[in-house]
Amino acid sequence: MTSEFTTISRPSLTAGHAAGPRGCAGAEQAARLLPAGELADPADPEWRALARTWEDLAPDDYMADGGRYRRRRYAAFRLTGEDCVRLPHRPHFQERSHNSLNGGVERWFAPMDEHLANAPLFRALVARTAALIAPSDGSAVQDWLIEAHQFRIEATSDEPGLPTPEGMHRDGRDAVLILYMGGQGFTGGVTRVEDAAGALLLTHRLQHPGEALLLDDLLARHGTSPVEATTGRGWRDTLVLTFAALPGGPVGSRDGE
Repeated sequence: MTSEFTTISRPSLTAGHAAGPRGCAGAEQAARLLPAGELADPADPEWRALARTWEDLAPDDYMADGGRYRRRRYAAFRLTGEDCVRLPHRPHFQERSHNSLNGGVERWFAPMDEHLANAPLFRALVARTAALIAPSDGSAVQDWLIEAHQFRIEATSDEPGLPTPEGMHRDGRDAVLILYMGGQGFTGGVTRVEDAAGALLLTHRLQHPGEALLLDDLLARHGTSPVEATTGRGWRDTLVLTFAALPGGPVGSRDGE
């Protein structure tokens, strides 16, 4: 981010800020599949109310490829311990080194609805994800900059939708959660995760509401294949949460999605 937000350097996962997604005994885990129900129960009426907010996303007007296949809303939060505070609306910014297609410009996306941002289930999703990436020894209260992105990728019989038009990439954060909210009438949408050397770590198609991928963004790159409509129109809905560990002091800006 630029403007009134001060740039801060990236803290390392190995420098005591975060241990990364856990699950492999004695080692950091670069990618972890979370089954439906681990973060939230999709049968819960509150989940269904949350998912309905994806019907009111705004067009993404910053697509450098001219595509009209992506809708989204955005919000930023600071989480310190159990205290989660929404930050004033701000632009999303990525360096071109992280996003060769849409990087290098401030993107003022439509804000996330206040009701959703304050919903107990949304706040629980944030807290549960933070608990998964907290230091395993519980040595410190974590101070996180969290960015929340609601995405709907649309496809028609004439045009596929691209979940990651920038290709394989890192988001410039410490951890990334990709939570599948639902979808209809599409094929594709397979996520590939690689290590820094390009070796395949995981391929998976999120297809059950509540299912998620949790990624260590310092150890892995990811990308998702095009979404293609099986009928006249299809769509894929996800909630993406990115976590950047703050070293202290005022919340600053970070490059990356």
